[in-house]
Amino acid sequence: MKLSKRTTDYKPQRLTSDAKRQLLEQLKSIKIPIDELLKQYAAGERDFQGVILSEQILIDVDLSRANLSEATLHKTVLEGANLTRTNLSRANLRGANLRGAELNEANLMKANLREANLRGADLSGADLRGADLTDADLGGAILPDGSILLTSQPSNRVISPYARAQS
Repeated sequence: MKLSKRTTDYKPQRLTSDAKRQLLEQLKSIKIPIDELLKQYAAGERDFQGVILSEQILIDVDLSRANLSEATLHKTVLEGANLTRTNLSRANLRGANLRGAELNEANLMKANLREANLRGADLSGADLRGADLTDADLGGAILPDGSILLTSQPSNRVISPYARAQS
């Protein structure tokens, strides 16, 4: 088969730095297979900003110190997960199962935790400023101030009353 000259003379376009930045932002907001994310994490990658992991099962996973800001984790099972010092700011965790998860010193600023199961989770030192905890189950959870919530009634507070003082 004979190739046309036009096909053989193809030269890729050079992307400007703005175009590269835009492309990288778009790539961050794509659904990534769980095994690929864990492989990248094991290799030392920590920036998963904007990743989509809705309705996935990540029981006992270690994602400590990862950047999951603006991630979509709607109805994701993160039971027993190690999310210590993880950035979950502005993440959508609506209906997520975080039962027994380690969220100590996690950044949950403006996170959507509506209807989330945080039963027995460790939130000590977590930053919950502006987090939406409407109908979240915090029974037995260790709160940012170190106290333990003994009720099993879902929270009816829209904005977290356990916000860490601003520095």
